[in-house]
Amino acid sequence: MQRLIPQIFLAFCLSFSQWAAASVPRTVEQLNSHPPRIVVSTQPARLMLIDGPPVLAGIPATTIEFVVNTDWDVFHDQNSDRWYVLDQGAWLEGNMLSSGDWRTTTELPRDFLTLQVSSDWPQVAAAMPPVAPAERPARIVISYEPTELIVVEGEMQFEAVGGGGLEYVRNTGSDLFRLDGRFYYRAAGRWFTTKDVDRKWYPVNSLPRAFAEIPEGHPRARVLESVPGTEAARLAAEEAAKPQRREIAADAGADLVVPWFGEPSFVAIEGTALQRGENTPYQVIRHNNFYYLCHEGAWFSSTGPRGRWRAAREIPEEIYSIPATDPAFNVTFVRLEAFDDSSGRMAYVSTSGYYSRYYNGSTMVYGTGWYYPGYHRGYAYWRYPYTYGHHGPWGAYYPYYYNRSETYDVTRRENDWEWNLDGTKRRVYRYGPEHNTVGGTYVMPESDRPVRD
Repeated sequence: MQRLIPQIFLAFCLSFSQWAAASVPRTVEQLNSHPPRIVVSTQPARLMLIDGPPVLAGIPATTIEFVVNTDWDVFHDQNSDRWYVLDQGAWLEGNMLSSGDWRTTTELPRDFLTLQVSSDWPQVAAAMPPVAPAERPARIVISYEPTELIVVEGEMQFEAVGGGGLEYVRNTGSDLFRLDGRFYYRAAGRWFTTKDVDRKWYPVNSLPRAFAEIPEGHPRARVLESVPGTEAARLAAEEAAKPQRREIAADAGADLVVPWFGEPSFVAIEGTALQRGENTPYQVIRHNNFYYLCHEGAWFSSTGPRGRWRAAREIPEEIYSIPATDPAFNVTFVRLEAFDDSSGRMAYVSTSGYYSRYYNGSTMVYGTGWYYPGYHRGYAYWRYPYTYGHHGPWGAYYPYYYNRSETYDVTRRENDWEWNLDGTKRRVYRYGPEHNTVGGTYVMPESDRPVRD
């Protein structure tokens, strides 16, 4: 930490940026390399992730329940014991909440009419009356654990990549390869391998040299970011090392309101004397009866869990020992860099780990690989970002979708607030998903984007 007079403050900003541009991120040793569940389908399919066993919440004045802990709109009718999924404007019906082909339906229990007229369920109202979809919906793969879905259009079609024996599966959008009788798959910047895609997968300890020889113009050249020793991997690490910088006044946190569901509750952070706020979507850490809030790339402190918050001039060093197994791990990538006594200005810097992008010593990966169960209480629910399950053509730098879930319950309707676990913000609704892939496309700050010459 440095005390800086105003004239030096700007010079420091420039020198720090120049230093960071030539460095690489800190290596994270605690990343989990265990493969997620990997499902390969040769038919059209989509993945429904449920954050652990389904949590059902009843909807007042109806016999309908909804599944709180998923990004999908899933309902259960207690009278008929049947399940309903609202899927892109069409209604699907099933006897069980399980993977398979769900039937389309144009007949719903009468209690759905109650939801239709409720302002709390606008997506239901928009899909009423039910109409048959023009096309048969894709099969749904339901999972309660971290899962990757690989969809192949029919039987696998292989095409050679260079002359080293490496082949890629060209009729899938996933990064799936074959070499010497083994399959290789990249997910969240990590590589997994198996001899049979329907059997157990294993982490790759040493990626064969053939991957580094993929031509830059190849349809799967994007994986070079995740191949140790390549220029693309080096550029990815350099870009991730560039800091995001925030300068604020000492009293900038005076208006910050941390939402708690009930009285503030804390849980221990393993291996430390710290405690983490459990029933808030904000990142509040308790240390020796003082409270530290990491919000939008800056630190705030208070003598109480509800504030009043002020920009923190000191952050306990123990915070930086939070392990990767804890969902607050990303705050260890935000530091107070400088403060100016005369103006009361603070400067904080955050690096790629704050945004769930980590350096394993050779390449960048997304997420820690550890599963962090979400929080639910009544109609309230939020979850932490998944390492796996996004399923999209995104590189090691960042996912195209920085996916989050919503919180479903607020005390008063007119007091809807916006929040996000890393400080970015979005709407909170009273009941049920609207639609739950909120946050949309995550736009990386311009200085953090990969640069190609």
